[in-house]
Formats: sequence, structure tokens, C-alpha cells
Amino acid sequence: MSLGSLLIHRGLLFAIVLTWVQYPAVEADSFNVIEKLHENLLESYNKQIRPVMNHTQAVNLQAGLTLTNFDFDESLSKFSAKGFFYMEWKDPRFMWSPADYEGLKSIHLPSEKVWKPDLEVYNSYGTLSDDRSFAANDVLITSDGTVIFVPISKLDSICISDATLYPFDSVTCTTIIGSWTHNAYEININTRKNTTTVDVQDLTSRRMLQWNLMSTNASIEVKVYDCCPEPYANLRLSFTMQRSLSASSAVITPTVVIAILTLAIFFIPPAVGAKLVVGVLNVVVHCIFLLYLKTILPSGSINTPVIVSFYSGSLVAAMFSVLFTILSLRWTRFPKLIPPPALIQNCLTGRVGILLGVEHKYSSNRFAQKELIEKNSQQFVSNDSESRDVEIQQEWLSVCLALDRIMVFIYCTFMAVSISSFLC
Repeated sequence: MSLGSLLIHRGLLFAIVLTWVQYPAVEADSFNVIEKLHENLLESYNKQIRPVMNHTQAVNLQAGLTLTNFDFDESLSKFSAKGFFYMEWKDPRFMWSPADYEGLKSIHLPSEKVWKPDLEVYNSYGTLSDDRSFAANDVLITSDGTVIFVPISKLDSICISDATLYPFDSVTCTTIIGSWTHNAYEININTRKNTTTVDVQDLTSRRMLQWNLMSTNASIEVKVYDCCPEPYANLRLSFTMQRSLSASSAVITPTVVIAILTLAIFFIPPAVGAKLVVGVLNVVVHCIFLLYLKTILPSGSINTPVIVSFYSGSLVAAMFSVLFTILSLRWTRFPKLIPPPALIQNCLTGRVGILLGVEHKYSSNRFAQKELIEKNSQQFVSNDSESRDVEIQQEWLSVCLALDRIMVFIYCTFMAVSISSFLC
């Protein structure tokens, strides 16, 4: 080996030795304080045991929801609240001195390795499942033993709507959350920071396609069940929603048009044949809209909607309008030798007739009388018998006109009652 090669070899060896002396190897546990704390906290930890020093004490749990989105399917009676479900409690086994761990005051641990309250949605829509309600996020633990668990949650609950005042109805859906096995003496649930509402600051929008979120409420209920003598505490999150105006206009506008059309039919002279055509079309429109309401109204509604009752009553009125029109055409277009009963004539010539505007047998619609006289003048010779036939037909025409006006009064009263049901 040459002198140069020997010098280079020894120089490299000297550099390696010098580097090793200046930068000694560092043991892993001497700098990874988080791993050290992690091992110390979970070394003898049992996640099946409640975090209390005395088994007679209760775990004070603060819970609340930060709502980010919501959905209500009234056809399925299903309400979904989506957001961050906040839970906070103390676990004395997770207390440490930050000075012993280089000032470390908090640490994240997997949620499946620590004790958590076994919360479930009592009125859950479907089967109970932790994977469905609360995601398995990490927990945040501080040096004083405080455990904060904020999983991304989707809380599906049963909510039956009351469509009595559809489409001006509102609904309050309540999601009930509580421990499935621990009573109030073991887990004491309180609202987060003693708030009485749900946090909606991160809500994407307070409006859905058909519903607007009007208000929220958060409260604690303590209840004793028949199965167990101990009380159980639960968190009740209530959401009050109002049906949107866009959904209402699709129903109210046709309803107003159909109501005006039905009312206008009664003012068409009884002897006009076109009244029968309009009346039949009106009945068909009523039937079609009732079928349409069946498709859009929730099947699980508690009571019958007022609007369905209105269309049912309006359909009956439209049917009577068609029936009176048929009788009017039968009594005025063909000779009828039998006059109206005396009782009816007395009513029409008395106070009832005055109220209805048909107190005289010739006070019926002038247009119908003129058409009737012209038709009879072409078919019959002017004599006493023929004149009497015309008078009898006019008397029956007055009866039909009186029936129409009675139906106008009944229909207007029916509409007033229906409208007052929405306003009250």
C-alpha cells in the first residue's frame, strides 16, 4: 500500500471516529415524549371501567351538537341531523404533570382505546349502531384529565309530521340521546355550557327544498322507565321547521282558482246548457287534484289535512251544481205540467224567497226567462194552457235559482270555516 493511500485511509477512519464521538446515538425514548406519555397513560388502563375514583360517583358528561346540515323526509317520517357531536368528561387516570413531559399539556389518543359513554339515539330510525351515529375519531386529553370527544355524527330519528294545516304547517322533530346501560347515578348528562339551543353557526343553510329551520332547543330530561327503578337522563335536541313558501304556492294557487271557479258556476243561469259542461269539468278537476294531493302529502300524518277536507267538500258542492243543472234543464227545456209543491212556493214567496231574491215567480234570471219564452213562442200557440206551462217552467226555474243561491251561501260558509282553520 502506498504512503498516499495509507494516509487517506487513516484520515477517513479518524473522521468517522471523530463524528461518532461528537454525535452519539440518541435513544428513542429520550426525545419522543408523546410516545412516552401515550405508553404511561395506557399501560394499565381499562376502558371498560367508568372514570371515577369512587364507584358511587357519577361521571359528569357535557354534550351538545354543532349542526352543519339537516334533512327531513316526511314520507318516511325520518329526520336527520348532521354535524359535530360534542362530549366532554373527566378521567382521573389521564392526569399528569406537564413538567414531567417537557411541558406537554394535551395528547390525542384513539377513541377505541379509552372509555366513552355508550350514547345512543333512543328514537333512532332503524337499528342502533355506533358506526352510524358517532364516528371513531380521536379524543383530545388534557393534563387535568379532561377528555374531549367530537365525532362527526349523523343522528337519524323518527319524526311524525302533522299535516293538518298543510301547506302552512310546521313540525318539531326531537332527537333523544342518552346512555343505553348507565343510569343517571352513573352518567349525569348536561348540556354543553348549560346552553338551551343547538349550535347552528356552522349550518350550511337554514333552508331545505321544502322546509326552513325556525328554532332549536336543547334540554335534559330525567325519566324513570318501567323496567328499572333508577332514573335515566337523556339529551333532547328539538328542531322546529316551517314549510317553505315555494312548496305552499304550488298548492295554494290552484286551490284559489278552483274555489273561484266552483263559486262562479253557481252564478251561471240555471237554464244555460254550457253550465253543465263547465260543472262536469270542475268535478274532473277536483278529482285530479285530490289524486295529486295523495301523492305529495305524507302518508304517516297524524290528522287529515284541512286542504283535503276542503277539496272533498268542494267536490260535493261541484257535484250538487251538476245535479241542479241537470234538473234545471229538465224542468225548463221540456213542458212540465206539475208545478212545484205548495210548501216550496210558499217559502219562495215568503221571507226565504226575499233573502234568496226569488220572492216572485218571475224574479228568476231574466236571461233564462227570455230564452224560455222565445223558445216556447215558437213551439206553442198563445193560449191559456200554453201560458200556464210557461208559468210552471218559470216556477221550476225559480226553484233551481233558489237552490243555486242556497249552495252559494253554503259554499261561502264552508270556505270561511276552512280559511279560519289556517288562521287560528
